[in-house]
Amino acid sequence: MVIPVLNPSTDPPYNLALEEYVLRNLDPGRDYLILWQNRPAVIIGRFQNTAEEVNQPYVDRHAVSVVRRLSGGGAVYHDLGNLNFTFIVKREPGGFNDFDRFTLPVLETLRSFGVPAERSSRNDLTIEGRKFSGNAQYVSGARLLHHGTILFDSDLDAVADVLRVQPDKIESHGVKSVRSRVTNVRPYLPGDTDLHAFAARLTEEVGRHGGGLGPSYRLSRQDELGVGQLINERYARWEWNYGDSPDFALKARRRFAQGSVEIRLDVHEGRIRDCRIYGDFLGSRDIGELERTLRGERFALQNLREKLAAQSVQEYFGGIGPEEIVDLLFGVEQTEAGTAAGR
Repeated sequence: MVIPVLNPSTDPPYNLALEEYVLRNLDPGRDYLILWQNRPAVIIGRFQNTAEEVNQPYVDRHAVSVVRRLSGGGAVYHDLGNLNFTFIVKREPGGFNDFDRFTLPVLETLRSFGVPAERSSRNDLTIEGRKFSGNAQYVSGARLLHHGTILFDSDLDAVADVLRVQPDKIESHGVKSVRSRVTNVRPYLPGDTDLHAFAARLTEEVGRHGGGLGPSYRLSRQDELGVGQLINERYARWEWNYGDSPDFALKARRRFAQGSVEIRLDVHEGRIRDCRIYGDFLGSRDIGELERTLRGERFALQNLREKLAAQSVQEYFGGIGPEEIVDLLFGVEQTEAGTAAGR
């Protein structure tokens, strides 16, 4: 029997914290299902380098949240057109990487509408060769968490833009996302099928495959406090979402009217461990001063924007301003890029 956990939240840190709370705190003898949505967010895989996956200027400009999850795999974009599903169950022998158990209800739901959905790889679901769902898993003791995305009616342009980076800038050992051709589910469904109707049908299928549905679980005040504690300790913290990335080296070079600038950074736990600046610009101050100023700073767009704005950047670079340096570090090429999807 599967117990649906009621969750009306669209707050990304809350939703990731809720998954972990249910995994670690609710009755381990029961199986749980959470259906949930996020306002615009990028959800980063556990072993990824956030700086490699996220178009930070776009994220900041459009107020997109960035949150790291417990499970591995690639980065994925969420918005209110995306339906997420989470199973938290007893771990069976050999159960890790058994994706069929959890994706079959999704496939059966779509097939009940006449949609030719299929599983195309270990963790991807597709329609006519286009990905609409990515899945990942995490194990804690005797419990298994399986979660996945369903692109129902998401903004596919945003999917592409928010995950568009310059891969030649950064070298790290983080797990890089595999970009795929993607599609929404909505165009394949009958005209009156909205996301809520689809979620209801999916819940029915989960019950059919999971021995029935039990009474829905509503979080208590104590549960909410526990979720809030996880948010504060993990999911709302820069140290988790950005700082807990693998070490990486960044090399950014651009020619300005005042000369060429090349910046090389060594980043450890999200902070600049070393900085070297080269070029044929004609500055009036020792560039070593600026290099020393940047060491120890968070590699975060807004932080470095503020730090550089407080320095005499034009004197160091012979007329090149702080925003131009910020764009050199964080900007992305404004050219066509392949549509991207996560996990």
